[in-house]
Amino acid sequence: MKRLFLILALPLFAGPVLAAGQCMAHESAVIDSQVRCVDQGGISIGISDEEGAKVACMESKEVQGRCGPDGRITRLHAFTVWYNKMKQFESSCAAEGGTFSYQDAGFIEPQDESFCLQAVPEIGSNMFEEPLCNFRSVCPAVTVVCERSCPEHSIAKLF
Repeated sequence: MKRLFLILALPLFAGPVLAAGQCMAHESAVIDSQVRCVDQGGISIGISDEEGAKVACMESKEVQGRCGPDGRITRLHAFTVWYNKMKQFESSCAAEGGTFSYQDAGFIEPQDESFCLQAVPEIGSNMFEEPLCNFRSVCPAVTVVCERSCPEHSIAKLF
């Protein structure tokens, strides 16, 4: 009778234990960012000469005030976005009991915006053909990994 009970009850107990003992797969993500100084279009630079638009863009006081001289604020913002994505992945990994790492073991975590590419001016136009200036900065894509260890559960520990 005792054996019959064990045979019948084992699937009831073993199911949850086996499910709890399953390994969660390692997770990886690609962290990157691309930021523009102004989300929509750009900043009007009020010049219609296409060849002088890039110079006007770089010399515009309004552009410099919003994007930084040579787009530095844009580059800093791109790095901040990249860094926050990476930290969010790292925190979620730790919350799930995982170990965070970079896929490339030789990669050194960047400390400042110099990790990202120098912001470059972009000239566009609005529907009235008015020249617009914007800056864009890109941070390189880096693969991060969350490694999880497998818990050691067995049915024998139940009895």
